[in-house]
Amino acid sequence: MLPVKARGLYIKKEAAEDPRSMARIERMMPFVHYEGEPEILDDAAWHDLVVREDLNRLRQHGRTADEVEPIVVFNQYLYHHTPEERERRRQAYPELFRMGHLQYAGYGGFDWRHSGSDEYRRTTGLVCQPAYAIHSFWGCHFRCAYCNLGNIANVYVNLEDWVDHIREGLRNLKNSPSQRLFQWDNGTDNVCWEPEYGGTKLLVDLFAHEPNKYLELYVGKSDNVDFLLNYDHRGHTTCCWSLSTETQAREMEKRTASMEARIASARKCQEAGYPVRIRFSPMAPTTGWEKEMRHMIQRMFEEITPEVLTIEPLRFSNYEGLRRDYPEGLIDPDFMEGMRTIPADAPDWDKREFPDHLRIRMYRVVLDEVARISPKTPVGLCREKRRVWDALRDDFTRMGQYPDNYVCNCGPASAGADKRLVGAQ
Repeated sequence: MLPVKARGLYIKKEAAEDPRSMARIERMMPFVHYEGEPEILDDAAWHDLVVREDLNRLRQHGRTADEVEPIVVFNQYLYHHTPEERERRRQAYPELFRMGHLQYAGYGGFDWRHSGSDEYRRTTGLVCQPAYAIHSFWGCHFRCAYCNLGNIANVYVNLEDWVDHIREGLRNLKNSPSQRLFQWDNGTDNVCWEPEYGGTKLLVDLFAHEPNKYLELYVGKSDNVDFLLNYDHRGHTTCCWSLSTETQAREMEKRTASMEARIASARKCQEAGYPVRIRFSPMAPTTGWEKEMRHMIQRMFEEITPEVLTIEPLRFSNYEGLRRDYPEGLIDPDFMEGMRTIPADAPDWDKREFPDHLRIRMYRVVLDEVARISPKTPVGLCREKRRVWDALRDDFTRMGQYPDNYVCNCGPASAGADKRLVGAQ
């Protein structure tokens, strides 16, 4: 486990009363640097802490990334609560529920992700795929300027109970009965907490024995993979990295592994029999990004054979946010000007991402380079507008990729014998 310096350290009462949870906490504690003893929290004290520290308003790290240290909370997954008990707690402790994806209340370990539903597509114009997803953690070791995950580490520690609940959930996929791929976890780079946390081994073992079901392990921007190289995954765990250019990794993603270190760790996992996947997420248009992007793609294919590549430009920041969070000159001037000139009456989403023509320019570089080096590798767009998919129709048609039928890193059908994935190998 990578060391983390905490500004607060807490254990939920339920976890403190559970011997298996405390055994896990004791394994992790030597890596959590904190001056003092952990405080035991009941629901009322936890609610007060969320309010006092304003933990429902997590701020992007920006230029102060190296100064951000988290509050660490060893929490318990309370899947066994009845609907009545959940509602009682919601009424008594509303701030634990206000941002449900943060999992402060102890729920949400195996959840339905509605993004990509018919209603989602209609109201947002974005293409995505709904799915069941696995969660046990919110908070990250890394300090990427565009992210906010360094402010809190909210950790489920009763993982044996959690895995039992997931196993049962896999038998009752009401919303997506044919789902094959299950992502864990988009709230952290999981491997940073391993092997002391132990969630990876439990899930790899679970999915190794699940016919036609596969785990996506989000390695993210880490290279901490040696612990999992000898696991008996039986080809049912896919490892996924978020790969960044050298400038982006160095200047915008503090404490992360370098571009080359991430590629090297992906090669280790591929040689250990894991299928590997890559995300360019987010793609940041730093000055000189086109040359660096081509170099990164070349290096990627020299070392590994990803079965799919998903791409997503830098988002969730407006023009003023870009000026605040990054040194002058780091972001390509064309992209800064594109953000500055977005009309004031544009929809809020459009104000928080680069205009269509600039995103297409980024996609164009990736699509052309992948087509040149590895034309069998399928590429997908992450949370992108239908009109942008349509603008790149010829490229995606060549790959057998369509906005209503495509493989990506975490799509529910993006695993197993799909000919696009198999063909990439």
